[in-house]
Amino acid sequence: MRISFKHFALLITSLIVVSGCSASADNENQSANSTSSTSAPIPPEPTSLQDLVENSDAAAYWAWKKSSEKVLNSSPTAKKAIVEIGPNTTPDYLSPQIAIDLASKLYSDHKQNQELTFVYYEHEDTAWAQKKLNDFLGKHILDWQKEQAQNSCRAKNDCLGAVAITHPKKPAGIVLVSASDAGKKDANHTSGTLEAHEYTHIIQDESQGRFLGQVPRWQAEGEAMFAQAASIYHLDFQSYTVERERIIKELIKNPEISQSWLIDFINPGKGLTRWEVWDKYPGWRVYDVGMLVTEVLASLKGPESTMRLSLEVGSGLSYQKAFEKIYGIPWETAVPLLAQIIYNQINS
Repeated sequence: MRISFKHFALLITSLIVVSGCSASADNENQSANSTSSTSAPIPPEPTSLQDLVENSDAAAYWAWKKSSEKVLNSSPTAKKAIVEIGPNTTPDYLSPQIAIDLASKLYSDHKQNQELTFVYYEHEDTAWAQKKLNDFLGKHILDWQKEQAQNSCRAKNDCLGAVAITHPKKPAGIVLVSASDAGKKDANHTSGTLEAHEYTHIIQDESQGRFLGQVPRWQAEGEAMFAQAASIYHLDFQSYTVERERIIKELIKNPEISQSWLIDFINPGKGLTRWEVWDKYPGWRVYDVGMLVTEVLASLKGPESTMRLSLEVGSGLSYQKAFEKIYGIPWETAVPLLAQIIYNQINS
């Protein structure tokens, strides 16, 4: 039903079953093995990047399995989100707290103290949504944020964007989520993956603190892509695989993606924290390549290890030093191995 009255705020409860994920205790107590629908042989668990060079396909299963176990054995620490809906808007997804809580469980070892507001809007409510962002940020709003709602929803038939922004002076985050007729037919808008993705950005921002943005651009977006798949589809490896394939489909047997291309992309010569260096690539590359890098790392040390990169950077370490501290291998040594693993995956 389209909402024609003045917008309202509500607290969403986690009482609905979505995307193959049940809120019931019985389902949540199942083991990760019993919920996997895969019939393929389980690959040996990798313990090093070299293991994955030799058996690159093991990364997907073990990243999913370790994430599944994390979600099943953790409690959410995210705060309950206030949800505001535009006066002319029907959200594409009606249960954001479920998705938020699943992503929260994935990273339950990390601080999650942000007060949350999710703002849903269709194209008719773009100005309303922008005012919500303006009021949230006040005098701290940046120039690029002053047209953010419009940039995420440029027209009724071009309205599939979302953005997560944390307040620079207080523990609070706001997520703007567009809605549309197309969105209501789009799996990313109706399964909770979009909400899990954006909430992962909130955790990243909180972990990085005053060193916000001092991670590679592909790390920020790739980790969020991995999180949306691993959290929402934690009960079923096949469903995770379908989402994974949706994300990386442009990479499969792509003749432009060589091992040297991957090395340059993952570790650009101009530096890991200058986000503009990735502007020369197709925009989706920071999402799909970044997702595969994150998946490789999660297969070795679990999903919490990639978020720990943000935490260590937030404590003042460079990304390279943080990486070596967590994974026990120098960054420069790891890069060609990561490139080879990903190249093997997309060309197998």
